[in-house]
Amino acid sequence: MPTSSPMTLCCLLWARPGLVADMNAYEDAVIALLPNHGATLVQRAYGDGGADHPHEVQLYSFPDQAALDGYLADPRRRELADERDRVIARTELFPATLPAPAAETHGGDVDIDWEAARAANRDNWDDRAALHEQAYGLEGFDDPDYLSDVIREDLPVLTSFLTDGSIAGLDVCHLQCHIGTDTVSLARAGASVTGVDFSRAALRTADRLAERAGASVRWVESDVLDARAAVEDDFDVVYTSIGTITWLNDLDRWAEQIYALLKPGGTFFIRDGHPALYALDENAPTLTTRYAYFGDGRAQQWDDDSTYAGDGTVAHARTYEWPHPLSEIIGSLLRAGLRLTHFDEGKTLPWRFSPRMVDVDGGFAWPEAERNLVPCTYTIVARRD
Repeated sequence: MPTSSPMTLCCLLWARPGLVADMNAYEDAVIALLPNHGATLVQRAYGDGGADHPHEVQLYSFPDQAALDGYLADPRRRELADERDRVIARTELFPATLPAPAAETHGGDVDIDWEAARAANRDNWDDRAALHEQAYGLEGFDDPDYLSDVIREDLPVLTSFLTDGSIAGLDVCHLQCHIGTDTVSLARAGASVTGVDFSRAALRTADRLAERAGASVRWVESDVLDARAAVEDDFDVVYTSIGTITWLNDLDRWAEQIYALLKPGGTFFIRDGHPALYALDENAPTLTTRYAYFGDGRAQQWDDDSTYAGDGTVAHARTYEWPHPLSEIIGSLLRAGLRLTHFDEGKTLPWRFSPRMVDVDGGFAWPEAERNLVPCTYTIVARRD
């Protein structure tokens, strides 16, 4: 009797001699049909075919037997039957069981005042500074032409909205600069840069990096929500990128700082993790929404002693973040008086958000069959008129 329960299947595939690439291309085409039947590719891996090893292993999930039957009978799939027979020598398909997800230890919504949350977050980021000094590959800056991966991606977009197409000679304020890899890279690109962060430990590491790289950077210890009062001068560019505003509870106040820091005609740039991405369960076998997309004023409490770079652990594991939908992000900038000049969404990240993400040029992305289903980042460029 057909089952009405969710099904997980494992498929092993062997290509005919010399046709591995053709088989992979065929599989790309049929895997693309899975979402039409409510199914999801959980994982896809490749072998060398040696010693009777398969050339490809797939793990996918169907909501029930009817969905599987619909997929197998899909006319678009059946039209490719001749190609399947040409490229595939052998197939094995069998049921599989995925491990149950770990018990929830983080992500719960809590009421906490800003000062208490800020103190916990600062302790955590202070701990991260020493770990990231070892894990970020700072020796790359010994090459005088080296720029961080983030800046190499962001700079062409940013400069396309600047009058002279370059940040050389411009005054740039980098908000939430952490240990300064992107800040020093902006300085290497010719800007006069001020880096702002609330972690004294991170700024000490940043200062050591600037000295090592031969870069002149001014460092200011301050909450980003108080940046205007803490930083002297006005700026041609205010820049922030990757993993920033979820740490803030008040985006209107954030946007007001940006507007006040900019000179008239100045440009603001942000690239950050997409709020649709942050709503996903990073450990689920499929793209599954778990966390709030829209905020309600409460923070998400996380207990995690790991960090996104390296294998070290932090002593202060508890942190607090706030979800902010795109409407809130863009709306805060408009309410502050900025004019939106560019908006874009991206498919890659500079860190592995989920263990299911795969290495790609420029960082990490979802498996190819899921890559067009959800954005990973957004980019905004705005101007103070």
